[in-house]
Amino acid sequence: MARVSFTLIDASRHTPANGSYVGAPDRTLETVVSYPTRGARALNGLLPLVLFATGYGGTATNYTGLYDHWVKAGYVVAAPSFPLSRQDAPGGTSGADLASQAGDVGFVSSEVLKLARTKDSELYGLVDPDRIALAGKSFGAITVFDAGYNPAEQVPNIKAVIAMTGVATEGPQFGTIDTPLLLVHGDADALVPSSASQAVYERARSPKFFVELFGQDHVSAFHGGSSPAEIVVERTTIEFLDCYVKGEQAALHRLQRAGDVSSVASIEAAP
Repeated sequence: MARVSFTLIDASRHTPANGSYVGAPDRTLETVVSYPTRGARALNGLLPLVLFATGYGGTATNYTGLYDHWVKAGYVVAAPSFPLSRQDAPGGTSGADLASQAGDVGFVSSEVLKLARTKDSELYGLVDPDRIALAGKSFGAITVFDAGYNPAEQVPNIKAVIAMTGVATEGPQFGTIDTPLLLVHGDADALVPSSASQAVYERARSPKFFVELFGQDHVSAFHGGSSPAEIVVERTTIEFLDCYVKGEQAALHRLQRAGDVSSVASIEAAP
């Protein structure tokens, strides 16, 4: 596995003022792209892309423990640090710029695909532009709801969306867009109750899945470790991606089995 960092600058949109920070006429997105390798070489062939949106106060790499499992399963993962909600943001970490983050995800998607077409880029020939998924955690889940289900913000060519511990705003139109959706939430989450994901599940069109993790809080099951709940998150997210992004039909059965673990997790499914 390899990682490469890019400084992506969107000159078409501004960064607003934030505390002592006066703002900027553009948006800077420090983005880390992780991809699978065999030895020192990238795997041959076009690989599906997962755009990962981190949570409030996060960075491009604070969930590598989780998304590295996706990389090892054959996915390229591109993760930006958002201009104002990131750790060490100018003027202090702020959620006031949330509405701009779906556009950031769309911009990162287009820039990564552009790099994959550029011969002198580390990503040249690596990414399949027709197989793209979104994944987000907490604040990032809100972002991917907009990027996947808000027609005004929708990222092109999205095959699937994973939202972990998120809550939906008014923008997403879950009842009119049938992009496959996987929701993952702990039932002991005191910051964002699991009822928030349940509400999205009820609004969404099929295919849709809701994995509820027993006794897990807002962060305990999402760092890619070896606890039973973390393994459920790892396996269900991979099987969901394999089914709806790679098109492996057998992964649907594996997904439902991986999300139904006695005393650990349950799954609601409408495939």
